[in-house]
Amino acid sequence: MEQKPLVLLAAHDVVRCEVLSKYLAAQGFEAAACHDGEAVLQLATEGSYDIVLLDDALPGITGIEVLRHIRRHGELPVVMLSATADAVERIVALELGADDYLATSCNLRELVARLNAILRRTRHANVAEKTRRGGQDSLSLSPAERSARWRGKPLPLTSTEFDLLELLFNHSGRTLDKNHLALTVLGRELKQFDRSLDMHISNLRKKLGRLPDGRSPIQTVHGSGYQLLRK
Repeated sequence: MEQKPLVLLAAHDVVRCEVLSKYLAAQGFEAAACHDGEAVLQLATEGSYDIVLLDDALPGITGIEVLRHIRRHGELPVVMLSATADAVERIVALELGADDYLATSCNLRELVARLNAILRRTRHANVAEKTRRGGQDSLSLSPAERSARWRGKPLPLTSTEFDLLELLFNHSGRTLDKNHLALTVLGRELKQFDRSLDMHISNLRKKLGRLPDGRSPIQTVHGSGYQLLRK
């Protein structure tokens, strides 16, 4: 029997956690709730969970600080939940490596769909490891391990960043439309003023650094989308 994905519900609202736990259980998940920020820090880094639903208003420590801590210790998928859904907070969370950002009042069916989409992308393939090299010789990807190396060194990536880089990598030298990238990687169309895709691209650029000629390996093609340079 396939093991159920284990979700860590990190939120201050006990009643809301109970509702979420029951709904997730009915959808094939196992959920464990934690209502204290300091305790979440330990649970999120012990390696037992498949994904974290992280409230941005935890007592004792903010959700953003918990996210920072998680990213310092690994790439556990994180979906931020916010009662305010403030645009600035959303951008900050995505810049820090959140895989998605939703309003606390979001439709539960949509929440489950997004959790499943992220878990599908992060689940290791049941095949032998295969390392691929594309036109960008400095970059190599291992899809089975969902890992990347840049100039011979491991490249720390969130699950969303890996999927985005893999898509660009598989089409090196070609411009990929923003909406195509968003649909394929984020599982949704971009809305007006939605900068989530841009934030993930910005994070990738920071991690890759510059080429010897000063350019970023990922180029913006104005009016179209993004392109991973061949060389």
